[in-house]
Amino acid sequence: MNRGFLYYAMIPLLLFLCLLQSTAVARLKIAGVKPDLVLLMVIIGTLLYGMRPGMLWAFIAGIGLDIFSGGPLGASSLAMMAAVAVAGLGHRPLSRFNLLVPLAAASLGTIVYAVVYRLILATLSLAGWSTLNLPIFETLRDIVLPVTLYNTVLMAAALPFLNRMPESQDL
Repeated sequence: MNRGFLYYAMIPLLLFLCLLQSTAVARLKIAGVKPDLVLLMVIIGTLLYGMRPGMLWAFIAGIGLDIFSGGPLGASSLAMMAAVAVAGLGHRPLSRFNLLVPLAAASLGTIVYAVVYRLILATLSLAGWSTLNLPIFETLRDIVLPVTLYNTVLMAAALPFLNRMPESQDL
């Protein structure tokens, strides 16, 4: 069972990306939109190694994001785990070597992550545990769709590296 270096380095790499995401990634803004590198790395790991390790990585990365960003603890984890559930569909039945699978995983994963995170924030706001109130349609139009496009372009740029990684041999 040769899982490769990335499998074992994933948790420290994700925690490092969580720190970068909440500090330095703001400098990568294009038209006011910054990429979600943590989510992309979790999706790449899920495409390479499957949904089970992807869920673990999503949980750990989500907690890291919430700790470094000051968001509601666990909200990013739940949202990222939902995104992994969508991206994990492309692990075995659909080959990640197909151009559309990683791009669809990045696009749909980003949308699912954003929608679930927004629903969690809305639930906390309705319960009176949060004062943050984001307008739904404006958030989708001004934040979610541009971030989805940005993440999809970054996934397209990562495809040559992703396709060089060996297939996971274990289930």
